[in-house]
Amino acid sequence: MNDDAFARLVAEEVKNNVSDSQKQYLLLPENWGRWRRALSALVDNLSNQLTRIEKETADQVARYERLGDEGFALVAEVAAESDHKTKKISRFKFYVESKLEEVNRMIALGTDHIDEKVKVVEFLRQAIVTHKRMMEENDLEPTGIDLALWDSLDGTWSFDKVDPATL
Repeated sequence: MNDDAFARLVAEEVKNNVSDSQKQYLLLPENWGRWRRALSALVDNLSNQLTRIEKETADQVARYERLGDEGFALVAEVAAESDHKTKKISRFKFYVESKLEEVNRMIALGTDHIDEKVKVVEFLRQAIVTHKRMMEENDLEPTGIDLALWDSLDGTWSFDKVDPATL
């Protein structure tokens, strides 16, 4: 999974908009550092958005105040819109920071208290990684099935593309 897709997955997970399998993918130990980096980048992005909104609001308010009484309604509108955006982004930032703390604890403790299904997923993932490594170490030519299996490590389902005639 590329970094942009992973970052989107992380943001959706904070909003509780991911499937169980996507959540399990994030919980894999090899994804913990990447998960933490994506959350940190998201916190930085949200902080930058808040700073930008604050500056843009101050600039607009100053411009509309120069209009005198005619700009009063515009100042109120800008302030209300800014307040709405700021609250929304701040709320999301709070949840992102909470998730970042959770991931940091998980990394520090070396455990995520995963359930049995996730343990099975990790076991199967390690089996696929070992299969790939052994195929490469022994200079064995992978079949379409092997390649499809390896694609599953990246979250891609390629088995429907395997041509039985080439096996």
